[in-house]
Amino acid sequence: MQEYLEDRGALLSVSGPTKTGKTTLLRSVAASGIWLSGGAVASKEEFWRSVGEILYEDSDEAARQSVGNIRRSLLESDRCLVVDDFHYIDQKVQLEIVRSLKDLVFDGLPAIVASVPHRAYDAVRVEKEMTGRVTHLSISPWDDDDLLSIAKKGFAALNLADDNSDLARRLSQESFSSPHLMQQFCKRLCRENGIARAASDPFTLAPPKSWIDFFSQSATDTSKAAFDLLAQGPRRRTDRLQRELADGRTVDIYGAVLEAIANTGPSLSIGYDQLRASLREVLANEVPQRHEVTRVLDQMTKIAKEDIEGEPVVDYDEGLSTLHVSDPYFAFYLRWGQQGQVSPD
Repeated sequence: MQEYLEDRGALLSVSGPTKTGKTTLLRSVAASGIWLSGGAVASKEEFWRSVGEILYEDSDEAARQSVGNIRRSLLESDRCLVVDDFHYIDQKVQLEIVRSLKDLVFDGLPAIVASVPHRAYDAVRVEKEMTGRVTHLSISPWDDDDLLSIAKKGFAALNLADDNSDLARRLSQESFSSPHLMQQFCKRLCRENGIARAASDPFTLAPPKSWIDFFSQSATDTSKAAFDLLAQGPRRRTDRLQRELADGRTVDIYGAVLEAIANTGPSLSIGYDQLRASLREVLANEVPQRHEVTRVLDQMTKIAKEDIEGEPVVDYDEGLSTLHVSDPYFAFYLRWGQQGQVSPD
């Protein structure tokens, strides 16, 4: 990132899974930059107005500045422009912003956009002339060793033993690469062992009586609220065709798609063919037509963006025919917390 700030001449796209440290990294390098949040940008005009308010600090003075003056001041300031959560911005507005930044970037403005991995190339996709002018920096997901280090350091600090790291490995397997989930699991395991503070004598942790109960009870209410909104669909209708699941329950098409997503693991990126194969496994009868499934995926994406706070829990990329489960907490809830929740009853 330091090399980019020295070289310039291109837009830097920083991507990484949600809640893995992208913003912390950016602030450590570009703390004095012009910071905008994609979630607060609804138009190109609002984008430049926000830049002006930060540059001039006095909102009254900023209001008297033309976009041309703001652009010149931004370039002359030699401050890095950072747009966090760039993927929150509507694609049409993304295009307008990237086009308005293009000449400034070519003239040496350091500009960084941060997004989730599957939206890393939005800047290129919306403006073809940026091809070759976008530098990509990928923040890797936390791997098993990273997640295990949380347990090893924490347990050691509490004077706790985990033989062969067996318990920590089980926790990391269910963390969906999320350090936050791993920390939550470690804390819960300590509490189940009666540990509230550092043990005075070495203490060997025992596994929970039931791993199923342990993980099911760890599912968050926040993710249940998101799940319920997606299962309900754009509006609750009593005339939706009910479909029988292989386990005997009946659901509508929204419930069936959620069951199919969960049945994949869930995987964090699910191609349409994989999802269709999963629908065959979870449904007792015939699979819905492709246009029916993609319509549901589009509606779920809209609900995730407009009706659920924070990172959209799902995001369907029609061009790549791929569904992305963007929130590890939601993925965890699908795996452990949603049994029996898709039924309208």
